[in-house]
Amino acid sequence: MRMGKINFKFLLWIMLSCHVLSACSEMEKRKVLVVHSYEKTYAAYPDFNKMIAETFRKRGIDVELRTVYLDCEAYRDNLESLYLHSLLDEVSENWEPEIILVNDDQATYSLLKCGHPLAKQLPVVFGGVNYPNWPLIKQYPNVTGFRDKIDFMANIKVAKEIFGKGMHLFTIIDSTYLDKQIRKDAWEQLKDEKVEGFMNSKEFNSREWKEFVKDKSYTYFAGLTVRLQKDRSDAGLLWSLSQYTRDRCYLQLKRDFTTVNIGNICSSPSLTAINEGFGYGEKLLGGYMTTIPIQIGEMVDAAVRILHGEKPLDMPIANSAKEYVVDWEVMEQRGLSKADIPEKYSIIHIPFSEAYPWLWGGIIFSITVLLITLFVLLFFLYRREQGRKKKALNALEDEKETLALAIEGSDTYAWKLENDYFIFESDFWKSQGMMSKVLTFDKLIKFIHPECRDEVEENWRKISLIRKVAVQVRCDFNGKGYQWWEFRYKTIALPDGGYKAAGLLLNIQDIKDHEHELEEARLLAEKAELKQSFLANMSHEIRTPLNAIVGFSNILAADEELEPDERCEYIKTINKNSDLLLLLINDILELSRLESGYMSFEFAPCGVEELVDEIYQTHQMLIPEQLEFIKDKDTVPVRINVDKGRLAQVVTNFLNNASKFTASGYIKLGYRYLPETSEVEIYVEDTGCGIPRAEQKMIFNRFYKQNEFSQGTGLGLSICQIIIEKLQGRIELHSEQGKGSRFAVILKATSYE
Repeated sequence: MRMGKINFKFLLWIMLSCHVLSACSEMEKRKVLVVHSYEKTYAAYPDFNKMIAETFRKRGIDVELRTVYLDCEAYRDNLESLYLHSLLDEVSENWEPEIILVNDDQATYSLLKCGHPLAKQLPVVFGGVNYPNWPLIKQYPNVTGFRDKIDFMANIKVAKEIFGKGMHLFTIIDSTYLDKQIRKDAWEQLKDEKVEGFMNSKEFNSREWKEFVKDKSYTYFAGLTVRLQKDRSDAGLLWSLSQYTRDRCYLQLKRDFTTVNIGNICSSPSLTAINEGFGYGEKLLGGYMTTIPIQIGEMVDAAVRILHGEKPLDMPIANSAKEYVVDWEVMEQRGLSKADIPEKYSIIHIPFSEAYPWLWGGIIFSITVLLITLFVLLFFLYRREQGRKKKALNALEDEKETLALAIEGSDTYAWKLENDYFIFESDFWKSQGMMSKVLTFDKLIKFIHPECRDEVEENWRKISLIRKVAVQVRCDFNGKGYQWWEFRYKTIALPDGGYKAAGLLLNIQDIKDHEHELEEARLLAEKAELKQSFLANMSHEIRTPLNAIVGFSNILAADEELEPDERCEYIKTINKNSDLLLLLINDILELSRLESGYMSFEFAPCGVEELVDEIYQTHQMLIPEQLEFIKDKDTVPVRINVDKGRLAQVVTNFLNNASKFTASGYIKLGYRYLPETSEVEIYVEDTGCGIPRAEQKMIFNRFYKQNEFSQGTGLGLSICQIIIEKLQGRIELHSEQGKGSRFAVILKATSYE
């Protein structure tokens, strides 16, 4: 059941992944032109453009976005339209947009005023326009958008909510078309409110100030003019700003060269009713406005609807949504805390720790607990490891002392190979009564017995192989005679690609002497056991024929009334057992001569083919008639150096055994040359009863007979094995019970053609 749930979740995950991938692969491809009012270096534009692309992507459209920057403050009205016309020509030279998004008053006005074909042919969506030019917009049925209508009273309330009810405001006002629209709009919105100032050009003397502002709770909203007076200078503007820093708050209502960075210039707090410059280093605290994310979201939603078939004419121009928002970074500069800001305000750039203090506190607490736990765990592991290390060092020290005592009580010495020099510890040289020295391999080999040098030289050639080695050799280090020593060493790889060898040198002469004594004792014990076994087997084997001879002889001597046929049968039995007893004694004498070395062997070159032919001719009449006697010869003539008679004796024994245990089938005598080893195989193969696998190793033992009731002494194969060993060969047996046997003699070939 659990595996089923896991598989279901896995399949669901795969399906969702495929859906997401397919959705990504099926996104619409669109071309969108964006026209901005200000200079390309305006700090907000990189984020602005990125946000447009991301918002389109969230709506399932992958846009190819190109942008045009009007830089409205660098040109006058007519030149501005001409400049934008040239920019549109340039951007559309090899590229055809599908829709235009235009931002803010200046770019919207210039786009519609310049009369470019793109503005007439393509759908246009504007946003961030505070004061649309309605007569001009009505000429374009392909245009729709969103008006960012300034809410004067809401922003006045923002100043009083944050800085107190006694806070008054001022702004920078001028004589442009936009400034005139601001004055007109302010008058319409504030004419019934307790606000006096630039919208009605109201000036107060000190008595009126006290009466209107202080006694009647009016708010004074002053306007600093820049270009209304010809003799006004920048220094005068700075002086005017300094006069409005006490209980005054600056409210940005437009962005042009007269208002850029006012928030950075004046020391009074600065608010804004538009999103230009907000959040991008101009020290504007905030206000009630259409933020950039709102503006972009509205414009992109409208553009998507148009790209999907709706007509701009069917989409009336609407007022943009607004929100109360402040900038955390400016709050900190003004010494404001989160508690000073009403809850309805959104705060941008706020750190996570301030936005979610409880969650942040929980994270800090969790991290602190985790670090403390980790520290405690590491400290525990450190203490435990220190304890283990201490125990290990103590154990190592004990082992070192034990090893030192063990080495002191034995002839064991350390050595190492360094830069092709053998370095033995000083105690070794002291034990040999010699001065300490380092040895090259050529010097070391001179201490080693000539019979052991080949093995040592072979190990020296392989010294660089990574392995463990133990080699026993006879050495004479001090000239007092050869003794057995064992070199134990290990070769390890080094980081630089080289190798290092080190090990122990043990004097094993006592061990070798003891082994020799044990071997002699074993041989004596084996001889004694062989003698005892031989006597037991002899008594058993001789008793059987003797009993028959004695028994039947007594019958013949005692019973004179025996029938002639019975008497002949008894005499035949006596003769048969006498022959068997004679054969047994001859085999015993031959085995004794072989083991004692008294039997001589006359080695001479012999042709294998001739030997096989002679043995075949001899036994051709002796093999039972019911058996097929086959001769199998190799095509390669081979010669061997043997005692021909003794080898024929062995092959004859094989043939006699084959005849004895084969009731039907064939007996094959043959030879074949083995070129891989330069040997010759002479074999006897039969289809007899075969030999069980368990008995195949025992048939060469003395007196062993597979059938105790069969005729024979049980010494034939033992004698054969000793003869072949004397001829420096070997006997191989291949047999399967019920299918037959194959006895083969393997000898070294001296020559072949």
